[in-house]
Amino acid sequence: KQWYQRRVRGMGRSYSKLRPEVIDDLKRLTGYTAQELHQKYSEFLTFHPSGKMEQSEFVEMYQTLFPKGDAQKFALLTFNSFDKNGDGGVDFKEFICALYITSRGKVQEKLDWAFNLYDIDGNGFITREECLEIISAIHCMMDVKSESPQSMTDKIFSQLDKNMDGRVSKEEFIEGSSANPSIISILSKTQDR
Repeated sequence: KQWYQRRVRGMGRSYSKLRPEVIDDLKRLTGYTAQELHQKYSEFLTFHPSGKMEQSEFVEMYQTLFPKGDAQKFALLTFNSFDKNGDGGVDFKEFICALYITSRGKVQEKLDWAFNLYDIDGNGFITREECLEIISAIHCMMDVKSESPQSMTDKIFSQLDKNMDGRVSKEEFIEGSSANPSIISILSKTQDR
């Protein structure tokens, strides 16, 4: 089902308009006003006329945001977390919801998003390997030299894996992160761009 409608105007020019029910849904999900949504949608279509942001465009965007490091790995992992329906592209609805969460979202929403990012295989748990993969990608992207990805992963796991089963559940992640400002700080570094 297309959540936007395409209209033809004049000499073959076309423009897209978000349907009213989609605007209402996005207002509810994001807190953006209808005017903000229309403006952001227009901007989105300027850069992505097909209505979808391709993986390569997403990587390029991250490379622009983080020019000192190599953002490719983190961008690919983040792209997968934005692409909720798994169709290989990020449409406006997926983009604007993720943008809202990472920029304006409440701490709980950011933690839910971050958990889903770190839970690469989507099984409901974060393993040491998944955590290390994300932390390594962040290190490359931000050109971090101070602490090794392995050391940071060990630190995060020692604080979050309360039952010491080698994996972090969503409950452990949210509870541990909420109680630990240093973990929220690590998570915020990649979300405040």
